[in-house]
Amino acid sequence: MKISVIIPAYNAAKWLPSAVASIRAQTRPADEIIIVDDGSTDVTEYLCRNLSDVTYVHRVNGGLAAARNTGFASSSGDWLLFLDADDVLLPDALASLSAKATDSDAGVVYGFVLQRHADPTDAKLHGRPYAVGNPPLPAKAHFWWTPIPTAGAALIRSSVNKEVGGFDENFRQVEDAEYWLRCGVVTSFAHCDSVVLDKTYTPTSLGQQTEGSIWYRLQLQRKFLLWCEKKGIETSFLDVTPGKMIDHALKRIHHEKAWSLLEPILDQARDMGVHSPWTWRSQIMAPLLKVSGLMRKSNSYPVVYSKWSDR
Repeated sequence: MKISVIIPAYNAAKWLPSAVASIRAQTRPADEIIIVDDGSTDVTEYLCRNLSDVTYVHRVNGGLAAARNTGFASSSGDWLLFLDADDVLLPDALASLSAKATDSDAGVVYGFVLQRHADPTDAKLHGRPYAVGNPPLPAKAHFWWTPIPTAGAALIRSSVNKEVGGFDENFRQVEDAEYWLRCGVVTSFAHCDSVVLDKTYTPTSLGQQTEGSIWYRLQLQRKFLLWCEKKGIETSFLDVTPGKMIDHALKRIHHEKAWSLLEPILDQARDMGVHSPWTWRSQIMAPLLKVSGLMRKSNSYPVVYSKWSDR
């Protein structure tokens, strides 16, 4: 087994030394460390060129998914781990993950993640074994939520990554969840029952952007259904309808009070031909929210699912 650890880095000089140090401190060493500089404007390049035992790759800025794909193209391992530049692997991470990979036929092996926030009392473990099993169970587990919170908590067979086409570069958020969906219909998932990653979230972390999370979740769901249709993969196991997808997004908007996303999701509902009590309720609330000033202008989130369908 040869493990390639790939680190996408964009203006990451502040965190890279800790990330690289955590790889070097593994009880089961990585066979290859690749850092992909995603068009940084800080001293990331200078720092990387002075790190020994590291392969440095520079590319124009394309986002996290693009950087991961670039790293894969430069890798030689039969197993991959995509570590975010501001995350830290715990010392036994690769040993625990590789031991489970050796003992199973799984194409994806993941562990627990210690998630930290600004408030220390908010720390919690994520990455429970809800996605363990043969396909399509892992895909079903990832359709509504994401049992594997970050790619740095998992080993992926290089052959599986190649089979599903890597990460979709159209997604600038929840690209992990979209990736796990495709993996989940072509390979089994296993869990190593160990804490493998230490991850700290800040208010600006992509994973903390509620609006983007709601929007891109619907986009990845629509994309996944299209992808399966083109691949001839049956999706009845999901027991999903356009109405369920729209209602899920609208319920999250109401729960999180993410009102600026209400009209864009209603536009998606019209595009999908959905008419439900949740869409009616939201259509009534939208003008009232505008008058009250609670509906600020939404960020311009792209319709990305259809970009893939034109390939």
